[in-house]
Amino acid sequence: MLLFDQLNKGDRALRTVAWVALGGLLLLGAQLWRLQIFSAAKYRQSQETQSFRTVRVPAMRGKILDRNGIELVGNAPRYQLDLYLDELRPQFETEYQHRKLQVLAAKRVAAGEPEPTGFFAQFLDKFRHKKRGVRLTRDEIGALERQVRYTVVSNTVAAVGQRMGMAIGLSEEALQHHYLQKRFLPLSIVTSCTPQQVAQITEQGWAIPGVALEQVAVRSYPHGPLAAHLVGNLKRNDIYDEDEGVFDYRLPDYVGGTGLEKSFDHELRGVAGAKSILVNSAGYRHRQAEEIITPAEPGQNLVTTIDLALQVAVEQALNGVKAGDERGAVVVMNPANGDVLAMASAPAFDPSEYVNGISTERYNSYFLAAPERRSVNRASIGEYSPGSTFKIINALALLENGLNPAEIYTVEAGPGGKGRYMLGRRPIGDTAPPGDYDFRRAFIRSSNSYFINYGLKLGWDRLMAMGHRFGLGEHAGIRIGEEAPGFFPTGDEARERGWSQGNLANVSIGQEITVTPLQMAVVLSAVANGGKVYWPRIVDRLESGDVLSNDKPVVVKPGQLRSQVNLQPRSWELVRAAMRDDVADDEGSGKASRLKNFAVCGKTGTAEIKGYGRKDKVTWFTSFAPYEAPRYVVIVMVESGGSGGGTCAPVAKKVYEFLRDREQGLTKGVAAR
Repeated sequence: MLLFDQLNKGDRALRTVAWVALGGLLLLGAQLWRLQIFSAAKYRQSQETQSFRTVRVPAMRGKILDRNGIELVGNAPRYQLDLYLDELRPQFETEYQHRKLQVLAAKRVAAGEPEPTGFFAQFLDKFRHKKRGVRLTRDEIGALERQVRYTVVSNTVAAVGQRMGMAIGLSEEALQHHYLQKRFLPLSIVTSCTPQQVAQITEQGWAIPGVALEQVAVRSYPHGPLAAHLVGNLKRNDIYDEDEGVFDYRLPDYVGGTGLEKSFDHELRGVAGAKSILVNSAGYRHRQAEEIITPAEPGQNLVTTIDLALQVAVEQALNGVKAGDERGAVVVMNPANGDVLAMASAPAFDPSEYVNGISTERYNSYFLAAPERRSVNRASIGEYSPGSTFKIINALALLENGLNPAEIYTVEAGPGGKGRYMLGRRPIGDTAPPGDYDFRRAFIRSSNSYFINYGLKLGWDRLMAMGHRFGLGEHAGIRIGEEAPGFFPTGDEARERGWSQGNLANVSIGQEITVTPLQMAVVLSAVANGGKVYWPRIVDRLESGDVLSNDKPVVVKPGQLRSQVNLQPRSWELVRAAMRDDVADDEGSGKASRLKNFAVCGKTGTAEIKGYGRKDKVTWFTSFAPYEAPRYVVIVMVESGGSGGGTCAPVAKKVYEFLRDREQGLTKGVAAR
């Protein structure tokens, strides 16, 4: 070689140059060896890290079923139109070059340079404009690229809208965010296609580059607003769980917001999977370059204790109170084990609205607006004064502490032909007329004077202790996400608050304390079954969402006893008989719930609400049936009702009619909405 020949010559200068050149070649060779051999694995790994994006894939959410396996909440396929930006790159480039020439021409005119004319002059100008100093700045290039992207994409979206006969909007900000953060994923331009649109797309085919019809699974509510407060709703989940690992991107996912969806969110959500997407240096995905790393595991199915047909009958009965203006709740419970058979709150809402997201304005003006407050589950979180329904507790406390049920108490006359009770100089009105009352007549006529008189003699401690034995003032313990404990102080707490005999008189007839309809269902179940206070059960079992799984269901044990209220059998029987007569006797306040061949036992109640410049009523009907062998407890509460007997008892009658007729084989149930 020429280089080595120079090393053997005697010319000192040439030899020096040769040695320097040889050293440079050796250094270059060493560097090439280091890069290609020694560091090859490092750079190969770096290339792979830069070329793949890991995406979190949410699992299919488990279903919510009624006690017979009928679907209350499920998943349904939804078709959407997606736009893949990588398919539009040729259009981006063409549009960019076209606009670039326009911008450069405008800049030359502004700089006072003549615009070339003629084809040959314009052709040569393409190679000369940089030398003349007319060029785009970095900011101008970025702005031009954004404009080009939006123009091409918006034109494509408009073409899609024209084909489908609908207006489709896309903001520049949304496109820019998608391009910068997740261009390797499709951009959804139509999130829900109708069956007619799907058929149109399938039949005609699509010649629009980058547009594809995709199928995704979304939460479905086959019965609309039925049992909406009970099953609850979903909300978007954008919170990162570090235990799941690190992902470059997460596909849209949801988390339980209220109801069973929230309480059993972990079981319903399943286990998310992961997939990798190969992208090029520009951040676009390679076609057909997706790989599932970890398959998602579907969530468990939740089997509730709810009876769908009964739930339908309950909501139809409740909605018939005041068409379009009903505000109330109904709870149906099995007194033998605490199973909740139906739970309704009105007015209801459509939980499917939450799937696509609800604006703040919509939520405040519709879901939270008073007095409807549609988002509130009145059955479990609504706290109301029980009114005269509390006389059941008062009666049990009185009988246990020596009340002679045959003893006569005379109610004095008040204004308007009604009775009254004088507490010092303060008159307390009575809904019952003046006259003589024993225990039975005072109960079925709901005499305030009778129960105030004996309640004052009973005192704070014994009266409040009886309520606490049934769990009043505490959470009932049902797992539906939202539940209130009500307000029910102990005797000591009442004295610490400085409550007087006037307060005790009010509490004796169900004022100044609060309960929930669910709590009253627990109380009435204990009255019906002889003192067993059960934890209410709403979930029967959890089953695997994988049809091929051999996992055994996780069963929630029924009939879990919370406490036992041990009273004299005579006390239970006197109260149950009085409740039966409250419906069966023509003097009874609950006679509007009377049924043939089905002995309903009930107690009405009406509580007044005062304060903040408003005056209103809360009306109740608490009941169980049949008298001989109680199988059902039905609690009805209606806000702004006329009276417990006039507003709530007819609702309970409709529910009991359905139950009676179904037991006798006279009905096959009511079709769900």
